[in-house]
Amino acid sequence: MLSNFKNRKKDDIQQEERQFIVFTVGQERFGVDVNQIKQVIPVMEATHIPNSPSFVKGVINLRGDIIPIIDLADKLSLKQSQVDEEKKRIIIVELDEISNIGMLVDTVTEMIRIHADKITDAPEIARAVHTDYIQGVAKIDKQLLILLNLNKVLTTEELIELGKIEF
Repeated sequence: MLSNFKNRKKDDIQQEERQFIVFTVGQERFGVDVNQIKQVIPVMEATHIPNSPSFVKGVINLRGDIIPIIDLADKLSLKQSQVDEEKKRIIIVELDEISNIGMLVDTVTEMIRIHADKITDAPEIARAVHTDYIQGVAKIDKQLLILLNLNKVLTTEELIELGKIEF
């Protein structure tokens, strides 16, 4: 059995391990697979879009691309925190339906590696609510880290609504 372990390819071991960006929203810690993230930028002033959903903070112009900004605290019904604006970040995610979208978070704290066997399914209580965006939960440093799939934070209906907003 030990010889089997020694003979495993390095690629196999690396495939069991994934990298996550860790960030906070309100009092919660979240992790997102780095493969879902295009870039992380400091907060920029967003232009408000009339008649947009409450969680849409507006749009920004990032190197010629107009990107809608979603406030994750508002979208996930979390209490707004009193974090300094300088610490807040926008996580840019590429979505098929809208090209790029920005997710406003309180802080980006670190990048970590998590072995697949450390990730468990979301608890039953979380499944009672619309939580398709929760990939799982990992226990890191005696704290729970909620792993999100940012591509599923918005419902199809919300994506359609965002598509109707004229920038």
